[in-house]
Amino acid sequence: MARDISSLKPSGLLLLTFILAFAPANGSPPSTPVLTGQRLSLQPLFTALEDSAGSANPTDLILHPNSFIPLATLPKGNPVSDYWLRTSFRTNDLEDPGKILTFHHLTFVDVYLYADSTLITHKVVGAFRPASQLTDGDGRLYASLPLEKNRDYTLLIKVHHTKYYQPQFDFELLTQRQYFKALRTKESIDAAFFGAICIFFIYSLLSWIVSRFRPYLWLLLSIGGIGCYAVSNSGYSIDWVAPNHPATAWLINVHFLYVGLLGIYLLVVDFWQLRTDFPKVYAWMRLVPALLIVRALTAFGIDYFTGDYYLSGLIDRATHPLMLFIVGYALYACWPRLNPARRYLAYGLILLCVSGLFLTISIIVGHERSLNIVSIVGNCFNLAIFLFFTTGLKEEMRQHELAKQVALEELNRLQQHQNSLLEKRVEERTEALRVTNKRLQNQKYQLAERNTKIELLIDELHHRVKNNLQLLYSLLSLQLPIVSDGISRDILKGNIGKIRAMMLVNEKLFNVEKGRNVSLCEFITELAAHLQKIYDTKEKTRIQQDIPTGLCLSDKHTLSFGLILSELFTNTFKHAFKDHPDPCIRVKAVEVNDHQLEFSYSDNGVGIPTGESNEKFTMGIPLIKDLTRQMNGKMTIAAAEGLSYSFTIPY
Repeated sequence: MARDISSLKPSGLLLLTFILAFAPANGSPPSTPVLTGQRLSLQPLFTALEDSAGSANPTDLILHPNSFIPLATLPKGNPVSDYWLRTSFRTNDLEDPGKILTFHHLTFVDVYLYADSTLITHKVVGAFRPASQLTDGDGRLYASLPLEKNRDYTLLIKVHHTKYYQPQFDFELLTQRQYFKALRTKESIDAAFFGAICIFFIYSLLSWIVSRFRPYLWLLLSIGGIGCYAVSNSGYSIDWVAPNHPATAWLINVHFLYVGLLGIYLLVVDFWQLRTDFPKVYAWMRLVPALLIVRALTAFGIDYFTGDYYLSGLIDRATHPLMLFIVGYALYACWPRLNPARRYLAYGLILLCVSGLFLTISIIVGHERSLNIVSIVGNCFNLAIFLFFTTGLKEEMRQHELAKQVALEELNRLQQHQNSLLEKRVEERTEALRVTNKRLQNQKYQLAERNTKIELLIDELHHRVKNNLQLLYSLLSLQLPIVSDGISRDILKGNIGKIRAMMLVNEKLFNVEKGRNVSLCEFITELAAHLQKIYDTKEKTRIQQDIPTGLCLSDKHTLSFGLILSELFTNTFKHAFKDHPDPCIRVKAVEVNDHQLEFSYSDNGVGIPTGESNEKFTMGIPLIKDLTRQMNGKMTIAAAEGLSYSFTIPY
């Protein structure tokens, strides 16, 4: 029961009068601060009250300061209640003593500025405030106050924070120069980070386009997702995409992070080849996309239907220990068998775990207060992680190129060794035959025996040449499927075609040695069929031949003619029939006289387009001309309804 003041003894009354005279009034700060152009934190100066019903209005509250209590003594209440903050200050004779009122993260803020109990201005700001409701000169996280010189003001602030985090009343008063300088500094740092992200993204995209190395595709996904998350988390996506629907835009913020983490998962699985090399680790790693999907659906459902970002964040952080365990197990199990290039990816994963652990602890301890420093530290971690990832992929590509170069050098060495052995044997046999012929000129039976040995030697030479050509053909054919670069594939295909032509010539020449002539019709049919299998796998091109059955080639011209024919077919298949509805090649040969043969080759392709570089379409013509000259023949080219070649050669 309250005690009546008249019942107090004189000594008690004197003590009460002394306390009331020197103690500050309830809800009022001990003194009124003066704005001097320096940054002023208002949190220690605030008196506050919680309006859980949302029924208070500023007109009543400005007239009843005793309804407020110091903010430091305000009990922790419902985080989504309305909170009213009150403080007073005085300006000096500066033009701008501190006209910018700033804060962080609060979703809805109403600012009332009073002078002598008269409302001067009412501003509405907040992180979720639509742009259409903001006053010119204000932003979502700051308000410009119309302060005059040497005047007393009372600031009344209504805070309604809808994220279910306990609101942090970190209001400050700054001069316009101070605030916008800090804002420009922040935007410069963000621009530098986003620029670095863009450089990583473009580098990965170009690397994937050039190499078609699939891990670069997953790196693109991770960089894009984490980069979009950084942009969205900094608030830029709200202003760029949905300025009048900031709460809706904020819903997808964390989902960009999930996309980036999914890209990192796919990168690890593909680059480390977990399916084949580490099946037990892969069985655990398959939980990662499932966890990401569950986290994404849970977060979106809670945030969309309840707006409780604190609960969705709590559930999200509850899955972090399992994620860290899976990643740690993968690192422990795979580390001994990782090559140096793949270990760069492991370094990035370790840094990712450290980053995740730091961010989780920071948010648990500091809640929304830590988001600013978390954003900066997180961006630095992300850049370091991407640097490790790109370095690892680049090192893997470098090692692959080195291994390919070593294999090619070894192949060349073996070929040179084989050729030297063959030449040495030929020289030895030739010398033996020469000596034998001198010594056994009068012994016919011994000469016949030597001739038999020579025939065996020629057969052996033929088979070795055939085997060497087949070895080159097989090696290049095996190399072709793993070469992703288009130009390199074309070069390999061209070389395969030339080797096949030489194989056919070698076979036909061997038949000549056996007493059988080289049939021109049969030779062209076999070579055309093989080249069509290389370049025209669907066999859309018709090949028409008009060659007499009995027409045969001279053995000394067969190799040159085969190479010419290989170049003609190769150029046609590669360049003539792009998007052609009915591609056709015509080959014709007639006997001019007993010593000359007229051969014509034509196609109905694109010919040589006007204005195009001749190098693209006539890259084999210099070789063809040189081979024709070696046969003492003549060649003409016509470009009407495609390309037509006409040869006159001895046979």
